Amino acid sequence: MELHQFAALSARLTGFDSGELQESGMVHAYRQVVTEQVGAERLDKLADSVAVTADDPPRFTDDSARELARAITHLWYLGTWPGVLRPPFPDGEVPPSASGPFVVSSRAYEQGLVWRAFGGRAPGTTAEGYGSWAGSPSVATPLGAHGSDSAVAK
Repeated sequence: MELHQFAALSARLTGFDSGELQESGMVHAYRQVVTEQVGAERLDKLADSVAVTADDPPRFTDDSARELARAITHLWYLGTWPGVLRPPFPDGEVPPSASGPFVVSSRAYEQGLVWRAFGGRAPGTTAEGYGSWAGSPSVATPLGAHGSDSAVAK
């Protein structure tokens, strides 16, 4: 899957537009994490299922697709991979998780969409400066609020 395709898929799942996701600088890293954890084939299958639905946000009838979509959304918002189950074996038995949860990087934490969704900054990443507690909090503009059609900015 190309970077722009992953950004477009992620935009459908997160509510931020693909340009905003590109600005975070995390598209390449997140695509790599998802591909390493679940494989390119499963990611492509999810993208195909999202492309054919007009629902926004997409609705999934397949549990595996829903789980992967949730994991990708979790990754974008929190900068952590939550872990996913591997697809079931042909006999219906569900194998153990491919990997457990992990933090992608300190940069992923800082760039988490959760902070942008409410116009804040990740704690411990940007110092406000001495005496900043004496005045009113600064207003950070949410990433999606720059005139875009982002569902998060509305």
